[in-house]
Amino acid sequence: MIILIKVLFTLLLSILSGILGRMGGAEGYDTLYRDIGCSLISILTFCLWFGFKPEYWWLYLISFGLHWASISTYFDTLFEYDNLWFSGFVTGISLLPLIFVYKMLPLFVIRSLLLAISWGLLNKLLPFMVLIWRRDVAEEFLRYFVVILTYLLKLIK
Repeated sequence: MIILIKVLFTLLLSILSGILGRMGGAEGYDTLYRDIGCSLISILTFCLWFGFKPEYWWLYLISFGLHWASISTYFDTLFEYDNLWFSGFVTGISLLPLIFVYKMLPLFVIRSLLLAISWGLLNKLLPFMVLIWRRDVAEEFLRYFVVILTYLLKLIK
């Protein structure tokens, strides 16, 4: 029953993250919706699945900052184009400080690779319209939706 509740919360948090991710990229909205909102949701979802260790509060703070930094750029200055493959991977490894404390390196390498692949494929393969949404709306929503959804990898032991 507890697992089912965690899965449902994760799905709700994924939707909220997708909405905030899209808002952060939409005209007329501040990018802080995405930067702060999605980063906070990611840390909260991590704690939902892996627990909170108060003695490592500073690692959560560092991971929050790294997550914010990772979703604030698409590394266009490094690659001379928006590299969503690399950006997705970096978003996955932004939790590196916590990964070593919780001893879950393989899980987070897999998660980082899944984020790289999903972000890259969303950027390359989405059609102009996805159901009733323009491509950019669907892509941004799905990109930040999947950041949270990938925490469900914890179900695989």
